[in-house]
Amino acid sequence: MNAAGSATALALREASDALSRGDAQRAEARCRDALALDSRDASAWTLLGAILRPRDPATAQAAFDRALECDPAHADALFHLGNLHREQERYDEAISAYERALALVPAHPSILNNLGLALQREGQREAAEAAYRAALAARPGQRQALANLAHLLCSAGRYEEAAPLCSEFVRRFADAEATVWVDWGICQHHAHDNEGAEASFRRALALAPDDASCLVNLGSMLIDRGEYEKADEVLTQALEHGGSLYAASLLAHCRAELCRWDGLAELHSSIATDLDAQSGEAVNAFAALSIPLSPLAQLHVAQRWARDLAPESPPATSRNASGARARLRLGYVSSDFRHHAMSALLAEVWERHDRVRIETYAYSIGPGESSPLRERIEAAFDHFVDVSGESAVAIARRIRSDAVDVLVDLNGYTTHAKSAIFALRAAPLQISWLGYLGTLGAPWYDYVLTDRFVAPAALQPFFTERFLYLPDCYCPSDTRRTVAVEPPSRSACALPEQGRVFCCFNNAYKILPEVFSVWMRLLSATPGSVLWLAPGTKAAQANLRREAQARGVDPARLVFAARVSLPEHLARHAHAELFLDTTPYNAGTTANDALFMGVPVLTCSGESMASRVAGSQLRAIGLPELVTTSLADYEALALKLAAEPALIARYRARLAANRRSHPLFDMTRFTHHLDDLLIGAWQEWVRAADR
Repeated sequence: MNAAGSATALALREASDALSRGDAQRAEARCRDALALDSRDASAWTLLGAILRPRDPATAQAAFDRALECDPAHADALFHLGNLHREQERYDEAISAYERALALVPAHPSILNNLGLALQREGQREAAEAAYRAALAARPGQRQALANLAHLLCSAGRYEEAAPLCSEFVRRFADAEATVWVDWGICQHHAHDNEGAEASFRRALALAPDDASCLVNLGSMLIDRGEYEKADEVLTQALEHGGSLYAASLLAHCRAELCRWDGLAELHSSIATDLDAQSGEAVNAFAALSIPLSPLAQLHVAQRWARDLAPESPPATSRNASGARARLRLGYVSSDFRHHAMSALLAEVWERHDRVRIETYAYSIGPGESSPLRERIEAAFDHFVDVSGESAVAIARRIRSDAVDVLVDLNGYTTHAKSAIFALRAAPLQISWLGYLGTLGAPWYDYVLTDRFVAPAALQPFFTERFLYLPDCYCPSDTRRTVAVEPPSRSACALPEQGRVFCCFNNAYKILPEVFSVWMRLLSATPGSVLWLAPGTKAAQANLRREAQARGVDPARLVFAARVSLPEHLARHAHAELFLDTTPYNAGTTANDALFMGVPVLTCSGESMASRVAGSQLRAIGLPELVTTSLADYEALALKLAAEPALIARYRARLAANRRSHPLFDMTRFTHHLDDLLIGAWQEWVRAADR
């Protein structure tokens, strides 16, 4: 090397050293000194571009371009140019630059990692995943690629795959950043390791105390654990630190669970306003069902939720070779094949499916249990498999290998759901039913199983699924459910020996202030009466008692039912005169229980599916007069019924008489219609596929 070359090299070393010390001014000066000595030095132009990139992107790009003029095969210049384009959100150009660099230095881990970042931002998640995996193959444990791959998989809901990567990262790197701890916590939460999840989220918060994402994830986990008071505190902090609409929806749900109504109307209003504006932020889909929202707003909620589940490349819809088979292959996916409201309705239907025409499959994705009900459910199916420990990809692959024709989602967007199974189009024909009372907003669902009252034709524009109408009622019933032989005494139920008993055994989050005010006016107008409620949490009980006091009602007139077995709970309905429903989220299983035990239900039907489910059941049992359409009418009828005990007695007598003559509890009729409907939908699909 001649003297000029040595001087250039010395200037570049000094420039690089200065840049590493954070002295950009000195670095630029020495870099320009090097270029004054040799204006064709591609490395000098590349270093100058790297120095200028944070504060002068245009001049930095000119430097990179000049470097490539001097040496078109300068991989470092291409790498830095790709980084500049990525920072400017010019992802196509970034990808091109990285790919040109990789052609020169194949399997370079840093270039592969940054290519993955650009591909991910461009929406090419599969290609991004491949790039991260290639980086890790080239350099196992490469920090950035390990974190980025874990985050990509976690964001895609592939928690089983993300978990070992997160675990490896926090084991390898003692200074793991907050985002990795959040991803690790999400994976632990998904695996039902709530203690581990809380520890990870709190570790993330220790690193980033004001980070709204850390707070929201911790709050979400606390809600799933039923720790609503802690969740309220955490989610309130999240909103104070710029938390998202998602945080607001979780906080609204948390407040509803606590029956803590201060600020609830404002939260509901802000959520509705944002949904009308279509800003694109996600709202917790399940929480939205109990928020007073229009059908259009509910559609927007579901579409935003589905957007994050959509696979990069929509999977092809396969056609199973069912033409040679005598029976339709019908699959159910649920996390609730156990003691749960869904199974309390469906058990008899599973037993009654026509096995001559239908072969049934159950895919259990939730926690199991050892119980007579679980044994009964497993025996009801031709094939029952526990896939709770498998990824959505593996479950979808299994369902395809079983050649299931029609697949029913009994979860929708509820706890323990694995919605990605359906996004991957595990079966040719996919149907939503029962678990989620609204549209799922996703193109991979073909139908929602419903009836013409719950989902009148006017609601079809607000559903992405087509309505598949059962003739009588969307809701099945288990008429074989066990009822305790002897009901407990009133005193055993903590009820007064005398006085009218109104009840509502709905979950606390369904009780909103407007409905509760109606109930309190009813109690005020009915001396000696009490309101019998589901137990809820101690905080919810205290808040409801306080709200009663504020409305001039003795808090002691609220009686909270103890937690007992289902047979005992059914038997104690003997002491209830009238079931008072909630709105806009109606009673489902609890209304069915009441009607099954001979207790009339008073409901208020609105526009949404969730607000019409009790009305559907009342119509199917021949009591349409108990379906109102406004809170004013609901209150007027409640007062009328309370003032005329003979009127309630007549409704009870009609309910008893209709038990065997109306369709609500006729499961032979229900299942026959269901079988016909599903087979007809499949035949229609086959005909369409043949065209």
